[in-house]
Amino acid sequence: MIVIDNVLISDDVIEKKFVCDLSRCKGACCEDGDAGAP
Repeated sequence: MIVIDNVLISDDVIEKKFVCDLSRCKGACCEDGDAGAP
């Protein structure tokens, strides 16, 4: 676990790969650019 602003974050956030489910979100959280997933 890591702590960011007094919030415990699971190590899975760092270790697991994330893939958007575009069929569900319809790109609502996507941003233009190469910064990666939000």
